[in-house]
Amino acid sequence: VMLGVLASSHDQALGRLVADWPAHVSVLTCQDLCAAGWWHRPGGELGAAVIGGRRVRAEAIEGVLTRLPYVDETELGDIVPGDRPYVAAEMTAFLSAWLSGLRCPVLNRATAASLMGPCWRTEKWVHTAAKLGIPVVAARRSVPLATDDSGSLSAPTTVTVVGQSGLGDVDEPLRKSAIRLAAKAGVSLLRVEFTTPDGDAAFLDADYWVDIADPDVSEAILKYFAQQGQS
Repeated sequence: VMLGVLASSHDQALGRLVADWPAHVSVLTCQDLCAAGWWHRPGGELGAAVIGGRRVRAEAIEGVLTRLPYVDETELGDIVPGDRPYVAAEMTAFLSAWLSGLRCPVLNRATAASLMGPCWRTEKWVHTAAKLGIPVVAARRSVPLATDDSGSLSAPTTVTVVGQSGLGDVDEPLRKSAIRLAAKAGVSLLRVEFTTPDGDAAFLDADYWVDIADPDVSEAILKYFAQQGQS
């Protein structure tokens, strides 16, 4: 059995994560997608995959952490340059189907727009948070020479949602707000930014790029997979 991490070969945060996790963790990169041994039948048998250079049966995968929104053609150094855009698009489509077909826990499940989950812009996150009754800072877009008062804001405070847990040195109301927002988006892994760590802070933005180099975050992710495997 194993845990897989789908990531770019340039993801510098992976080193700490893999070092902290058990020995049966392997990283799936675009190089693995170019290797022989893949077998996938949509709606049928789970098949097999190549992860970390090894061929494994899909049913042996305990969970997958996705750190790749799509396959970038710059990852495909072994492919003829003129073919890279097409191959990257095909690999992204294949990964979307493969991740969707896995029966193990996946953080986060792929959507049509991104392999990491719903591809929401800041405006969508702000709108959703506001509908949940969470105080928000209005999202603004500007063009050159437009007035920008974002510099008046202090460094944002981050809450990392892993399953039903909220990590961060913040007041409890912010943890609950972050968890509610993740649930509304249908994801189990989310990085949520607020203006301050205080309970009445306003929501700023959210994305899926959690700090996996943080030992508390990596431990929470590993615990999440363990709990899901027992359920």
